[in-house]
Amino acid sequence: IISKIDKYVSRTFCINVRRTRRKRGKRGLDGEQLIEPSSKTESFCYTKLFYKMFPYYLSIGMTEEQYWDKDCALVKYYREAETLRNEKYNQQAWLQGMYFYDALARISPILHAYAKKGTKAKPYTEQPYPISKKEIQKQSEQKHKSQSRKAMLYMQNYMLQNNKKFEERKGM
Repeated sequence: IISKIDKYVSRTFCINVRRTRRKRGKRGLDGEQLIEPSSKTESFCYTKLFYKMFPYYLSIGMTEEQYWDKDCALVKYYREAETLRNEKYNQQAWLQGMYFYDALARISPILHAYAKKGTKAKPYTEQPYPISKKEIQKQSEQKHKSQSRKAMLYMQNYMLQNNKKFEERKGM
């Protein structure tokens, strides 16, 4: 029974694609160019294509029932989901490589063959790298606030020192 079904499916999904060519000089009664089919026939079988692609869709998580019996648009969505998963994996691998590179760059001063005694490695980052726009904006705001605090402390210390100098001059 399966072989009969397979033959039926093959006959149903196989299409003969005929290539046509134009011959010069032959025209119909109304002056239109006549097209004659060539003797070469190219056979294209959708069944073979479906069976060829079946393992790929199984590998990305589609079930046999979904592939053969459900909505044909599912394959498109599974392909798009696979593309998104690959992009996510690529982003994670890139981020891991960035952390690894940063760690090596921070420890490299002590790995140098001619490093001076007492050379220390730079400390590892205290916070993870920002990934989303929201995290990037939050980190830039924190950086701006810390720079503002640092500048304010510098100015306060400068003012205290100048006030002490003025008081010393008054006292003399």
